Amino acid sequence: MTDTALEQSDAATTAPVKPALPSRILIRSSNWLGDAVMTVPAIRAIKRSEPSPHVAVLTQGKLADFWKAVPEVDEIIEIKNSDTVFSVARKIKGFEMALLLPNSIRSALEVYLARIPRRAGYLGKKRRWLLNEILDEKPRSERPRHQVYHYLDLAKFAGATVDDAALNPGSFFPSNRNSKIATDRKIKIGLCPGAEYGAAKRWLPERFAEVANTVSQRRECEWFLYGTQRDKTVGDGIAGLLEGSFTDLIGKTTLAELIASLTQCSLLVTNDTGTMHLAAFLGVPTVSIFGSTEPILTGPLGAGHRVLRHHVECSPCFLRDCPIDFRCMKSVETGEVVEAVLRTIDA
Repeated sequence: MTDTALEQSDAATTAPVKPALPSRILIRSSNWLGDAVMTVPAIRAIKRSEPSPHVAVLTQGKLADFWKAVPEVDEIIEIKNSDTVFSVARKIKGFEMALLLPNSIRSALEVYLARIPRRAGYLGKKRRWLLNEILDEKPRSERPRHQVYHYLDLAKFAGATVDDAALNPGSFFPSNRNSKIATDRKIKIGLCPGAEYGAAKRWLPERFAEVANTVSQRRECEWFLYGTQRDKTVGDGIAGLLEGSFTDLIGKTTLAELIASLTQCSLLVTNDTGTMHLAAFLGVPTVSIFGSTEPILTGPLGAGHRVLRHHVECSPCFLRDCPIDFRCMKSVETGEVVEAVLRTIDA
């Protein structure tokens, strides 16, 4: 590349017309599982553009097994806990473009230090000088859109082909529930009662148990409890109330093992969690309970999902803990969740 071309690429721009995607592109992954899943349609759009680029994903090691399950990813570069911005920069030298999905200053500094010529992303906080292709956020007055479009907009801005088919929510992740329910004598159902973000996203544990017990009385099924070690107390309380067949996997699986187990499930009953998004990616239908968050923004992608949410005057608040009476979650009754589970099983 000539000096003039380097100078042009270093000039921050918000011009709508972009050069074509280069042959080697680095995607900096989001750090949370749910966010990472919601970026997959954008990465698919990049990979399916013509000519199709070599797509590498730079990711925290904890998410590497997820990215191994995404066929559009050609290469995975792991960030270890011991890595500094300088050691990460050494790992990613040689790429022609970096597309930053998180808005952090560290992610921008890593690609800047690696001297990657095209560095694209949303503005984020205090990182304008580190990027040279900056996409402005949409005005907040616009009608709310799912977070997946936030990432698709960035892919299109970078030069990817994002057509009408790519924007169809039903096509993001396919459902495969029919084959599982038809072939398994005992229906396998996942239960994810925790939430990393905070207690405000967790439906009442005793109601999860009531749902499992009621469904087990009407269908022959086996339950699998999922969650991280932080969910152990909640999981233990639910396990102590379950009357049917169940396997408690809370805090006992790697991400690869969670993926393998979820693929055997006919559906997942869950709060708004990363596991909910992972199930959707794997084609597993979900019955999802929302309270403090907004399903329009972060609901499960694809077909076959049922979302239960009662809009109260203070929702969505997006708080980690409810400061009042938890009315959004308490308004979701056991019976309606049972009905949603049975309708999903019988669909």
